[in-house]
Amino acid sequence: MQTTHLTDQRHVVIPKTICDAYHLNIGQELEIELTPQGILLKPKVALVKTKLENVAGCLAYQGEPKTIEQMNEAIQEGVATLWGKNDSH
Repeated sequence: MQTTHLTDQRHVVIPKTICDAYHLNIGQELEIELTPQGILLKPKVALVKTKLENVAGCLAYQGEPKTIEQMNEAIQEGVATLWGKNDSH
C-alpha cells in the first residue's frame, strides 16, 4: 500500500506508479465520491465527440416535411391526449 499526504492547499499527490497503472494524465479530471470505505477517486469519463452527420441517421423521417404549424398542432394534440388520460383517473 502506498501513502500520500494532503498539502496545505488540500491537494493530494497521486503516486506515479498509480497514475501509470490507471493511465492518468496531468490535468485530467477526476470524480470524487464518498463511500462507506472512504474516498474514491476515478477518472472522469469524457463523452465521445460526435458529428451531426454521424448521428443524424437516427432522426430519419420518410414522409413529407411538416410545417411548424403542423408540428405545433401535433404537440397540442399529444398534450391534450395525455391530460385527458390523467383526468379519467
